[in-house]
Amino acid sequence: MPTTYQLYIHLRRPCRIQAGRLPAARLPAGWYVYTGSARRNLAARVERHLRRDKTLRWHVDWLLTRREARVVHVVLSEAPECQANARVGGEVPVPGFGASDCRAACGSHLRYLGPERPRVVPEAALRQRRPGLRALRAALEGG
Repeated sequence: MPTTYQLYIHLRRPCRIQAGRLPAARLPAGWYVYTGSARRNLAARVERHLRRDKTLRWHVDWLLTRREARVVHVVLSEAPECQANARVGGEVPVPGFGASDCRAACGSHLRYLGPERPRVVPEAALRQRRPGLRALRAALEGG
């Protein structure tokens, strides 16, 4: 049973975000991956993140309500959150982002991957309407 999720986010244009109590940060355009976990109701958590209209609760909510940001792909895993985050690589764009309760010193659970589409993200997803939701449903069905 998966407990970890990774949201592959495409940021069309650079933007500035203020996520909770973190300092304001300017994010470059390109690809990001956010790693989170939910021991219960994983699908509901991810579906909530995919909605634009929501109460801002987690750091990623501040990013995902921006028009520039779009979740294009979702990966579910049984790997521990910090382990999955470490495997992604990339750069830490905002120290502490999504890592308030991190005990593994990840630095951030949001990683900047650069301007090129990551291989794990299907090219066809870029042309779909609501690709994040489609990817979540496919992952839940085991595909």
